[in-house]
Amino acid sequence: MIIAHLTCNTHSLLACSLTCYSWYIAAVPHLHHTLVTPAYSWCRNSKFTWPKPLRHMHELGLLPLVKKFEVHESRFGDDDIFSPKRFNRDILRQFSALSNVQELGMDRLDIPKFMPMIQRYFGHFLPTVRSLTLREPQGSRHQIIYFIGVFQHLEDLKLLYSWAGFQEDPVDDLTLIPPFVPPLRGRLTMTCFTLVELLTDMIDLFGGIRFRYMDLYYVNGMQLLLDACVETLETLRLYPTDFSGKGSSVDGMRALADGFAASSSLGNTGLSQNKSLQTLEVTASSLLDGGPGFLTYLLSTITSPVFSKVAVFYRDRDFHGVQPTWLLDDYPFRWMSKAEEVEEAKRHHRQFEVLRNMHRVRDFQLVLYADVQECVGRYTVRVLEQAVAAEEAKGGFDGLFSKPSLVYTPRRFSPKFLDDYTAGSPTPWFPL
Repeated sequence: MIIAHLTCNTHSLLACSLTCYSWYIAAVPHLHHTLVTPAYSWCRNSKFTWPKPLRHMHELGLLPLVKKFEVHESRFGDDDIFSPKRFNRDILRQFSALSNVQELGMDRLDIPKFMPMIQRYFGHFLPTVRSLTLREPQGSRHQIIYFIGVFQHLEDLKLLYSWAGFQEDPVDDLTLIPPFVPPLRGRLTMTCFTLVELLTDMIDLFGGIRFRYMDLYYVNGMQLLLDACVETLETLRLYPTDFSGKGSSVDGMRALADGFAASSSLGNTGLSQNKSLQTLEVTASSLLDGGPGFLTYLLSTITSPVFSKVAVFYRDRDFHGVQPTWLLDDYPFRWMSKAEEVEEAKRHHRQFEVLRNMHRVRDFQLVLYADVQECVGRYTVRVLEQAVAAEEAKGGFDGLFSKPSLVYTPRRFSPKFLDDYTAGSPTPWFPL
């Protein structure tokens, strides 16, 4: 029970692991649960090497404890594609020791280069992986679908592209059939996605998709996905998150509206067909960033009898005075001036005004999530509580909905499993 309360505190877990053998056995799985490793070469012409933490963990027999494994792009010139040339006999043996990974993430995976020997490199992942993240995978749409279909127990899928990422569709092999039909019953996350044909082929080859949660941002064919999950979709999130839980910035809601208006042959635009939809999730910044009209329209299309909640997520960037998360130190925020406090109060008032207008269209329970880094948690929760109290004092909730629920969901900083020469914070996924 003691260890269970310390799963997010690496320093305390390290201390516990040194107490006695039984405490070591209890603490060490949490210490090595996540391994985030940048794959790099020292220069463009040198051979690829894995960082030392991976090799040391293999020597100590700790790699079977890893449940979440992510490989970042090297960012050393143009030679940063994850391909078979990254492996030799020793590296492949170390890689194969990751036998219990449940969450797998890879940047710029060159799928054509691994075929037809995919089982040789990724076969040890097949029985255990439940969540797959691919950022800008290389290959045709059928090759990408084939790779997804290799994981027969896959529940969650992330396909992440950046605004600058160019998605080309090379010559495809139409005879390439996935070896398995994964369940795909968890969460689908897609960002900046334009290959509508890939979505159509995935639905056809897998006999449909059954996701319960969708996390979508600028996805052409968004309506196609919603219509494919009419019987299963419970939560729709209109902003993306990366592997550490940090949300990507949303510059207005035009991208979302464009995604809904993209080509679809299965129904009308909106959420009228999704009869199991329960929750709509949005960011606080999106409420004032050109999206109120679109969100109000979206609510008006919901006909689900079980729809009951709108969740608004406040992130670090939604609070004045809070430093960016990559500059966390002993002083993660600065005190606001009186003028800034007034502007902050006005901004929160405008956000509640948008929510009131949305509530007139459809009744819902409002839940505010302070989804922030732990070090600024108390500060941000206090700001939100003051904003809710001020709105309640003005009668802002009278006759519309009860006082909103406030939920604090702290996020810890990303794990620091980095190569020895890298100092400071771990390298995040490329900002989308």
